Amino acid sequence: MFVPGRRGLRQNALILALLLAAGAAAAQQREPVLYAVRIPAPASGIARVEARIPTARRATVDLTMPVWSPGYYVREDYARRVQHVIARSPAGDSLTVEQPQPNYWRVHTGGAATFTLTYELQCTQRSVTGNSVGPDMAVLNGAPTFITLADPAPRQHDVQLELPAGWHHTATSLAAAPDGQPNHYRASSYDELVDSPIVMGNISFHEFDVGGAHHVLADAGDVPETWNGQLAAQNLERIARATERFWGFLPFRKYVFLNVFRQGAGGLEHLNSTLLTSSPRSEGAGNLRWLAFVAHEYFHAENVKRLRPIELGPFDYDRPPTTASLWIAEGLTSYYGNLLVSRAGLGTVQDLLASLSGSITSLQTTPGRRVQTLEQASLGIFATGGSGVGGDRNTTVSYYVKGSVVGWLLDVRIQHLTNGARSLDDVMRLAYRRYAGERGYTPDQFVAAASEVAGTDLTGFFDKALRTTDELDYDEALDWFGLRFAPSADADRAWTLEVRPDATPAQQERLRRWAANP
Repeated sequence: MFVPGRRGLRQNALILALLLAAGAAAAQQREPVLYAVRIPAPASGIARVEARIPTARRATVDLTMPVWSPGYYVREDYARRVQHVIARSPAGDSLTVEQPQPNYWRVHTGGAATFTLTYELQCTQRSVTGNSVGPDMAVLNGAPTFITLADPAPRQHDVQLELPAGWHHTATSLAAAPDGQPNHYRASSYDELVDSPIVMGNISFHEFDVGGAHHVLADAGDVPETWNGQLAAQNLERIARATERFWGFLPFRKYVFLNVFRQGAGGLEHLNSTLLTSSPRSEGAGNLRWLAFVAHEYFHAENVKRLRPIELGPFDYDRPPTTASLWIAEGLTSYYGNLLVSRAGLGTVQDLLASLSGSITSLQTTPGRRVQTLEQASLGIFATGGSGVGGDRNTTVSYYVKGSVVGWLLDVRIQHLTNGARSLDDVMRLAYRRYAGERGYTPDQFVAAASEVAGTDLTGFFDKALRTTDELDYDEALDWFGLRFAPSADADRAWTLEVRPDATPAQQERLRRWAANP
């Protein structure tokens, strides 16, 4: 059996970096798209975009905007929030603009080498994929903001942000443009631009370095008085270190936590950042639930942004994808979000068991678990809506919840089969080495990787957990760690994990190693 060491993972990361560099070099040979973004009247909820578009002197040029955002599995049709689209030649002459499809525009260029496209955006959404402009802050996501050439060839995209009076800061994972001008950024491709949200306003920054990567916590919005940004950054640094230990490296040189305090909920992963919606009533920067939420999004930098199901890339912004593997992309990420908080030394074993108990309770009290399989939950996500959240509990099951519980049971199965020598951690690292980057993995390839690490065929385990509505079997996991479900007459409390009074030293040591850092 071959399980990759961390040197192999680092080599894979280097190869991926070289491939990205080659793509970036090709993009540099094409004339970039240049954007200027203005907020003329913040209270209006309107952003104005001016784009300089190269044409290669074609008589007509097609432009497009995505209908969905990677990582959020809902079709949103952003073009309906675009208004007042105008195209002009370099001399200022008006050019004809047609709209053959809702998210496509065709500009008759008159043979000009470039033209300027201006348009306005209605920015009144507080979701993690929408745009929001208010009196004190703006949140701009790439997909609903930037119209670009309907041309798959990679090219650079520059963004110049012009701040309203009284606004002083911008935050994004985009690299600064070479000219060094304030608030001027460069994306190596449109994919990177879409994957790099921007926050504008007055922002509090806290920074730290881990594994050669610079991290920025950017707090913006209605930050509560109880919030301690310095403590939050210290805790996030510990999570980053635990994550680096897990993978053996970090796959980026800069990472930004865009922590926006506003009404709403949710977070969304991006290539080198995450956009977080934090409550203005936050209990503070040491809250374990908030830390697990952020650890989940941070773990996504590897699991889904770089190690992904084969269907989730390259992106087709016209056709949202479907995959049977969201239980891996999201469910296992939820599992590790909680686990890495514990391995960072934040919280206790009891805290970790409490979070796992919450997932098991949610699953076992959801009638839909006996109606919908885990793979069906993943494949049917665009029909269900809500990107895996808020489905009908009577007919659906959450791939976040059941996926994380299956992850725990799979972890234990591998530990048991290898007498503690291997775990799900090794599966994730092996999968990363083989399938990260441009390749992606199929469901069968992930099963094969898990079976290789376990030293036996796990197809039967996966078939039952993913493709049937049979109840999950917890006996092996309870016995491995010396746990039980606490006796209770209340059905909603019947799935609370606790350490058995007669747990052996060996069982207790396995539990400690799992919750700490193996």
